Amino acid sequence: MPTVKEALVEKLHQEIVPELEQLIEQLPDQLLDFQQAEIRLRQGLLKVAQHLLEKWAHVADLTVQRPRCPRCGVPMRNKGRLPGCMVTTLGEVAYRRPRWRCEECGHECYPHDAALCFLKHRVSWALAKVASRMAAQLGSFEEARDTLQDDYGVHLAKETIRDVTEAAGEQVLQQEDQLRQRIQERQAPLPESTQTPAKACVFADGTTVHTEGDWHEVRVTTVTTEDAAGRPLARQSRARFLPVDEVAWVLLLLAREVGYTNAPLRAFIADGAQWLWRLAEQYFGSAVQILDWYHLAEHVHKAGNGVWGEGSDAAKQWCKRLKEELWEGRGSSALELVRAEWAKVRSPAKREFLAELATYLEHNLSRIDYPRYRSLGLPIGSGQVEAQCKTLVGARCKQAGMRNWTYAGAEAVLRLRAARHDGSFDASGDV
Repeated sequence: MPTVKEALVEKLHQEIVPELEQLIEQLPDQLLDFQQAEIRLRQGLLKVAQHLLEKWAHVADLTVQRPRCPRCGVPMRNKGRLPGCMVTTLGEVAYRRPRWRCEECGHECYPHDAALCFLKHRVSWALAKVASRMAAQLGSFEEARDTLQDDYGVHLAKETIRDVTEAAGEQVLQQEDQLRQRIQERQAPLPESTQTPAKACVFADGTTVHTEGDWHEVRVTTVTTEDAAGRPLARQSRARFLPVDEVAWVLLLLAREVGYTNAPLRAFIADGAQWLWRLAEQYFGSAVQILDWYHLAEHVHKAGNGVWGEGSDAAKQWCKRLKEELWEGRGSSALELVRAEWAKVRSPAKREFLAELATYLEHNLSRIDYPRYRSLGLPIGSGQVEAQCKTLVGARCKQAGMRNWTYAGAEAVLRLRAARHDGSFDASGDV
């Protein structure tokens, strides 16, 4: 009985070598035709590789531990081999695998299918990884379908790519959510990291995605770390439709993963939303809380334009003076200027603009010491997470016509897209 390799070599000489000889005959003779030769060799060798993989599948060892019936628990009987087929990175490949049947209840199973095919889809695990990577990184499932056809010569329907991608992302999320639940219930320890960054910054924000018939908020979180020279070490992001308390745990574990607890300097930067500060105080108590400077400036201009008229010289001068006070960390002085202006005006509408700004400043006085933040080398803006709202979420889930997302589907695709962005895709699960 020949070994697998011996059987494959025999097939190689009988069927593959003639294909290679035929491919060689098709090559041009002139070096000037290099492009033509490259294209023909790539296409031809991919076809040869597809045939070789299929031949290997026919001679490969089919030994598997005898399964027990999942219903009855009795050992199942081998009932011969049945043909199967799946799409791989090399094209469609046919194979034969053993069929097992329970003599008690008639239940049948094919143990090899789980190893060969991605979950319940008739695509290989390698192709599932390629397709889900493309679908997460590119702007749509249609783009992924077309790119897969152009780059690999493999056709998958748009719906198949969507199903595979969402299944891959859901599998990663399920593993992460199960671990998070165990940690929350104190059945598993909090993760520790060996990374020792000099600085760690936490950001959180929200954007909306049209899911299941309406616009719903997806909460976006980002953690970045730097070394002592200010060089970036890590950036991890997540986008979830979870309640605030659950998002807090996602962010906490994400921060610990990149060494947040080992950083001597830690900061939490946000736009002033109260849910963000509650999250920061409860889960990141040791972090320096920083109000995003650009959101603060927007509030100043909103009040100035509301009182003196948009674009007026008076509005510009007042906003400039107020921002100078705030930039230098004189929050109390800026607040007194706003209150003084409120006492001068009589219009209820104008007073409302100033009262809103005063309340905003009162709630954030402890978070606007910008000279100190600058001296520590800390960011004064939440641009990191705002960029993720646009590039991670918006560029993939908010394009024209994208209104048929489900919660689970959008989260799954965004999980894989985040892994592509931060360079952890290959380590993001079994896919």
